[in-house]
Amino acid sequence: MGNAKTPVLWTTGAPGAGKSTTAWGLYTRAVEAGGNVAYVDIDQLGLIGPPPGGGEASHAIKAANLLRVLEILRHRGTRQIVVSGVVDPENGVEREFEGRDFDLTLVRLTCDRDELRSRFLGRGSPATALADLLAVADAYDRTGFGEELDTTGQRPEETVEALFRRCVVEDGPVLPPQGVEPWPGPVTVVTGPTAVGKSTAAWTVLREFWEQGEPVAYVDLAQLGFVSPGPDPALEAANLAALWHGYREAGARRLLVVTREFLPEHGQVFDEVDVVHLDADDTTLTERVRRRAEGESALLAGDELRGAPPGVRDRVTARAIAEAARTRRSGGGRVVLDTSGQEPAETAAALRAALRQ
Repeated sequence: MGNAKTPVLWTTGAPGAGKSTTAWGLYTRAVEAGGNVAYVDIDQLGLIGPPPGGGEASHAIKAANLLRVLEILRHRGTRQIVVSGVVDPENGVEREFEGRDFDLTLVRLTCDRDELRSRFLGRGSPATALADLLAVADAYDRTGFGEELDTTGQRPEETVEALFRRCVVEDGPVLPPQGVEPWPGPVTVVTGPTAVGKSTAAWTVLREFWEQGEPVAYVDLAQLGFVSPGPDPALEAANLAALWHGYREAGARRLLVVTREFLPEHGQVFDEVDVVHLDADDTTLTERVRRRAEGESALLAGDELRGAPPGVRDRVTARAIAEAARTRRSGGGRVVLDTSGQEPAETAAALRAALRQ
């Protein structure tokens, strides 16, 4: 690749415009075509609160963390990076890329207001947020940054098709990330099998920290590993270290990490870490997979369960049960919480108590 700039295709727009769906479609198309490619959801790079960690400062925090992650991906040899998420409606993001080794294509997805409303409500967003949505859409239209792509009347796959020709689909060697310096904590890692409820519980506890005015950051480790070829735990660790660096600079005093499995590579990021493992019996895991498939949790990139047919549910259930059994056999220095038969609020309360200890 030499000194060529790494192409970054960023889809942005108002909530409901289709930026995440489009970006994920571009990423998966490039993976299927054999590309050395990565996907980054910028919303995952600004999970720090309370304000000013969130609020008006959040665009700056996300942009700084994005550039850290992009540099790691560039060093890896990634040929195409796809990004999705909102940008600062007043300032855009192009200035952040000036003088850097990235070739940015910023695409602003738009659609008519009626369709924007129906898309927004159709994904489960509250009607009370419509006024804010339209204000963001108006601000984006007013500043007019990026290349506008009108998606009115388009199916998501048509939008992906329109943009895929802008992507670079090349394979190429993968270089290991540079070594990670251990960072101080306090850091709590919440682990557990697929669908056990770790994200829901950790997110509930996180919001409570924020309400109490405690500056805490949150990382869903699965969201830092969308690369092909992959998976790559060493890359996840490098991205995790970069984010914790950024969050500490932004004032975070504590970190919550959620991951199915906390691997040795991940452990090198921190000089000290507490692991809380959520367990559940087979019946509970089966029920929670069903609930996830029926849409009972936040929709994240790479979610294999939302709307999944029975065959997929059965495979994921079997995997979750196997994961739980394997972890029980492995022992290890962690706090184990049995969440069998619990409602989400009960699991969150148990996690909160474990963190206090």
